[in-house]
Amino acid sequence: MSVTYRVVVLELDDVVPRIRADRPNLYVGISSRCPEALASGLSEGRFRPAWARSHVVTTRAELAPDVTGPRDAIVKHRDETIRQLRAKGFTVNRIERAYRLYVINLVNPARTDIGKGYVYVGQTSKTPELRLAEHLSEAVGTKGNRLASRVVTRFGQDLNHGLMPQKIYLNRKQAMKAERRLADRLRADGYTVEGGH
Repeated sequence: MSVTYRVVVLELDDVVPRIRADRPNLYVGISSRCPEALASGLSEGRFRPAWARSHVVTTRAELAPDVTGPRDAIVKHRDETIRQLRAKGFTVNRIERAYRLYVINLVNPARTDIGKGYVYVGQTSKTPELRLAEHLSEAVGTKGNRLASRVVTRFGQDLNHGLMPQKIYLNRKQAMKAERRLADRLRADGYTVEGGH
């Protein structure tokens, strides 16, 4: 008799920091057990993965595809489910790396040609708040590289949440393309834009 597998999605406590505060940590895997049995076993310190043991909050069947089948077929469904959930801002299987765009308001009294506003556009895998703090404090990386834009260090004020999209990007290349598009759009809308490489 062949074993049938399914994708299982479990909500976890904050085993790692969340990508988005309003989206919980998730474990997404495959199992021949029902989600409740897997959750119970992990809560009791049994089953794998070991890092999820004692961290299960509840099952999240509404986030899992309703499909069963042989292991190889379900692995593909699991991988697609992970991609979709990460794109929505969930922290899945302890992967914290995600990128987002940020916009910083700049104030330079010498500039009078700023149009609708003077802003800096960037992308980061950190929180926008931490990235702003790095710019303002002229932060330096572990290899001695500057983590701050000179223009933001000199003229940065605060984050412009109204201009910041909420979308999460799964890799830096996607985020850099989105950063350029946002900068171009803001320029077209009448803003003076720094950054946006």
